[in-house]
Amino acid sequence: MGTVIEKIIKKKGRVEGDIAILPVDMIMSHDQTTPLAIESFEEFEKEGAKPKKEKMIIVFDHICPPSFPEASYNQKIIKEFCKKYGINFYEGQGICHALMLEEGFVRPWDVIVGGDSHTPCYGVAGALGLGMGSTDIAACWKTGETWIQIPESIHIKIEGEPRKGIYPKDVSLKYVGELGADGALDKAIEFSGSFLKKLTPYERMPIGLMATEVGAITEIFYLEEYGLFPENPIYAKELEIEVEKLEPLIACPHKPHNIKAVREVAGKEVDQIFIGSCTNGTIYDLREVAKILKGRKVNPYTRTLIIPATLKTYEEAYKEGLIDIFVRAGAMVVLPPSCGPCLGRQAGVLGKNQVCVSTSNRNYEGRMGDPTAEIYLASPATAAATAIEGRIADPRGYLNG
Repeated sequence: MGTVIEKIIKKKGRVEGDIAILPVDMIMSHDQTTPLAIESFEEFEKEGAKPKKEKMIIVFDHICPPSFPEASYNQKIIKEFCKKYGINFYEGQGICHALMLEEGFVRPWDVIVGGDSHTPCYGVAGALGLGMGSTDIAACWKTGETWIQIPESIHIKIEGEPRKGIYPKDVSLKYVGELGADGALDKAIEFSGSFLKKLTPYERMPIGLMATEVGAITEIFYLEEYGLFPENPIYAKELEIEVEKLEPLIACPHKPHNIKAVREVAGKEVDQIFIGSCTNGTIYDLREVAKILKGRKVNPYTRTLIIPATLKTYEEAYKEGLIDIFVRAGAMVVLPPSCGPCLGRQAGVLGKNQVCVSTSNRNYEGRMGDPTAEIYLASPATAAATAIEGRIADPRGYLNG
């Protein structure tokens, strides 16, 4: 049967040579990619086509609420389109990828396309996620199908028990550093190992989401209980990570694969901390941050932003007293749950030569504002320790046990 990806494709689709035509279970787009998809779909409307609304989800998350006129106008166009066809949309409920999981739209063996490059992350729950451009999304709205060239796969096995201060984000940074920017270009990644079996889909998110940063077109996690395991696979490459050997890691400017140990850059002064995004905005992440910030204060010269990934996460954090801990520590819990500063278009935009430690997934020049700004990617625990010191700091000194 081959790799896990090949099993899904062969079960769900029509295979012709190395090309597969796949029926799509869900089609997701957001406020940044939907307007162009609507424009493209207008050509299909002239032919009498109507979108397959039962498969569609549209999420306002990238610039929510809108921070400039064009964004506001684009969201008005989207709402008019949704109203016209009765399409389900979410505004102020959270980030698209976290919401898709939370609302039950991601299931094992599903094929999901999304107008976002990080759509492959649905592999954390056993689905085949494919990121697409807006014109392809419009075509999926019309046909309910897509196509894929069957990819080779890379197998990453993650074994062992983590030591204090080591989190899934550190694991993700490890393999990104090993593979490099194009290490999985045009390939899929399949994850397995004892470390992953103990994680929820939400806790796997940092590992799944960072697959995009090494060029992977999709990724999947072995889920034996759902039949998602390979049978006599041929992998293009195999990599094993021993979690117990890891130390806290950080991606340095301006590339996600520029990985160093936190200790190597400790002491670097930081202007801003961003804890959140689809990568690390879950309740599991916020709990770890609260362990470090409880009873402590963040450095007053380091702006600390904490944004839960979804409204339900926000509510849960409030009930558990985490929000109170953050506020008392001097952090800013701002905005409705959204992408926030991640894409540099609202809230926490970086200025000239500023330095930020972020729990998001990208640190390219200009990603969060001015191109001279420096972005470091790290775990929520490393970000929290850095917030306290105002300088990049190893989180292990703030953890008990």
